[in-house]
Amino acid sequence: MSLPVIAMVLGDPAGVGPELVAKVLSDKSLLQQAHFIIIADRDEMKKGMAIAGCEFPWREVTAPTKSDLTVGEALLMHHRCSHPAPFEYGKATEQSGVYILETLKKALELTQSGFAHSICFAPLNKQAMHMGGLTFRDELHWFAAQLNWTSFCCEVNVVDDLWAGRATSHIPFRDIVSNLSIDGVLDTIILMNNTLRQAGFATPRIAVQALNPHGGENGLFGDEEQTIICPAMEKARQQGIAVFGPYPADTTWKAMQSEKLDAVVSMYHDQFATALKMLGFERGVTVQGGLPVPIATANHGTAYNLYGQNVAIPSAFEQAVLLAIRMAKGSQPALQVTEQALNNA
Repeated sequence: MSLPVIAMVLGDPAGVGPELVAKVLSDKSLLQQAHFIIIADRDEMKKGMAIAGCEFPWREVTAPTKSDLTVGEALLMHHRCSHPAPFEYGKATEQSGVYILETLKKALELTQSGFAHSICFAPLNKQAMHMGGLTFRDELHWFAAQLNWTSFCCEVNVVDDLWAGRATSHIPFRDIVSNLSIDGVLDTIILMNNTLRQAGFATPRIAVQALNPHGGENGLFGDEEQTIICPAMEKARQQGIAVFGPYPADTTWKAMQSEKLDAVVSMYHDQFATALKMLGFERGVTVQGGLPVPIATANHGTAYNLYGQNVAIPSAFEQAVLLAIRMAKGSQPALQVTEQALNNA
């Protein structure tokens, strides 16, 4: 099978994204594992290399074809932002937000055309994106709209080979219970199972967290486990999914170790994410779970305060790139489409 093609975006050029791309792609071994097509302003990519003090082989193309793909060399699709103002570094601006959305859209077009297998983007900033025209609460739902994807999707966090998703996400804490449902928890379990299979897990083993202290103590501290979570887990088992729990939040990590579980489905944003980030913040990856296109990024922000200092640690973004490659290889239908597109190019 041919090497996967990864569409790569610098993220917010006012942050550490260009520096991270330069540091990661300067590792020659990565350029042997996939073909990279970078969608970026060439000047910003060059600035990233200058800041990082390292370079990687690259060649500029207008519209890549199969004949352009060379092992060990990245391709650049130059994109000049439509916003007329110059970039302001170290802060969130409208100009950066417009640039982020425009480059991400081009990356999506590469995957929709069947040329690229997955997308990996360097850190971006939601405030800048909203200033630049984003009308969705986050990039995940923007991706879904761009892809005309109406099925359930949610953010998935990954550290090493431990995966975590959640039934509710970017909402106020007071709204968690009213946003929980049997179908919502079931959808999250199914999404996690499918995402893990795409990443190469033959039979994912998924932990489900309880909502209430001590798992509700049989209704003494709350009955969501009995009325929502357990019924959802039973429906998942009927579909052949291996689910375990529900585990109280304070004992989930112990259960993960003793039962050798691969993933966690939480009921709200911080329930397991806190433990996951403590486990390996500098290795954390975010996957845009549930979408028809594998999309990964580092599990941290743009670090505007570090722009231009050559101190950004690339380990999380490197893990995101490796995961984008891994998921591209596991996306067999997309891979077959891309093979055909490359052969016809």
